[in-house]
Order: sequence, then structure tokens, then C-alpha cells
Amino acid sequence: MEQQQSAQRPLAGADSIRALKDDNAIFTAFDSYPWTKDKMFMSGLYAILGEPGQQNPQASLADMAIHARVFYYSQRIGVMIDFTAYKAWLASNPDHSPPDVLPEEYRRRDGANASPPALDWQKAAPKADLYIDRKAAAAQTGSEDQPNYPMGFAEMIKLLKEGKPVPGIRQIPNTIVRDPSVKPVGARAVPRKPWEKDAATDPPTLPDLPKALDTEFPPVDDDVPTSANTATA
Repeated sequence: MEQQQSAQRPLAGADSIRALKDDNAIFTAFDSYPWTKDKMFMSGLYAILGEPGQQNPQASLADMAIHARVFYYSQRIGVMIDFTAYKAWLASNPDHSPPDVLPEEYRRRDGANASPPALDWQKAAPKADLYIDRKAAAAQTGSEDQPNYPMGFAEMIKLLKEGKPVPGIRQIPNTIVRDPSVKPVGARAVPRKPWEKDAATDPPTLPDLPKALDTEFPPVDDDVPTSANTATA
């Protein structure tokens, strides 16, 4: 009850803070508020952040704390702080240190998830779009030796789902096509073994060779005539 009455009580110097017009003065006064000494604000901040370790890993606890400060400041002082303008002001004033209102147990988690600063070569790397509009690329005039940009990934997925051919991908049939010029038995003479002499000898006659070897490959399942399958059935 006492905390609620103290929160409703007008803060000393609030009128002078509300009279500020310059952004630099407004944001400096915003950061100068005794946040960590305000028990009502700190209890509300605990309620907003939730239990340590159970927050969304993608959420920035520092930004959540700033949003909590903005809301409480508007209720307590009567001055609305623009979050985007305040963040831009912090970025343009690197020497200014904003108040650290995060408790220790939350600060450890937020610091572990903070991304490391970009290196010089990463900052100098060219920025390129991950998606290129095919229609816009086709409308641009250029020489024939310019490379064709690939289609968007989403468009390729759509064609695959609809069973339509994807440009640039060669379709391979599921059937086996044999070259009629290839035979099981070659026409070239059998090479001599290392121990065979150079004297020409008549090759032995093998009258049963046609029975032992096929001169043609057996037909593939898809090549068997339909009438043969019907007769077998």
C-alpha cells in the first residue's frame, strides 16, 4: 500500500523533466532516473522477465528492460520515450553508459546470448540479397555472357510439389536403354597369356560355345512383350 501511494505521489522535479524539449536532455534525464532504487519498478521488471533461464532465447532481455523502463517512466513521470529514437541515440553516443537494471542472474544469460562484435573483414564484406526476383532480373538488359540468376527457393519447391519440371534440371528416365551395338561376346581376338609362345596355332574349336554363351543380352523387364506376360499369366 505504501509503495502504491509513493508511486502515485508526484515526483520532485517531474515538471522540469516534462518541460524538456531537446532529445539529448530528455534521454539523459530518462537514464538518470534511479531505476535500481525504485522497488516498485524492480518488482515489475522481475515479473516481466519471468524466471531466469525460462525466457525465449531469441528475446533480448536488455530490450525488454528498456520497454519496461519506457512504460514505467510514462506512468511515473508523464513523459513518453520513443524506443527506436532512444536506441538510435545510444548508438550515436557510444561514450554514454545507459543504466544497467538487469539483475545479475538475468545479465549472465543475456551476455551469453549476445552476438560477438563483427570483425573488420565482416563489416567490409559486400551485402547481397538472399533472394533475387526472376522477373526483375529478366527485365534487365544485358549481354549474353551474363549468368542467369537461379529462381527463388520457394518457387522451386512449388514446382516440385506440383510435379512440374524445374528449369535447368535434366530429367532422367527410370527405364534402361541398351546400346544395340554392344554384344556380350566381343569381336576382337582374345589376348595371349604371358606364357603363350608367338607361334601361331589354330584355336581349338568349341562347338558348344553358342550353347554356353548368349550372343544377345537378355531383355529387360520393361522390354518383355505384353503378349508374353499375358500368356504366362
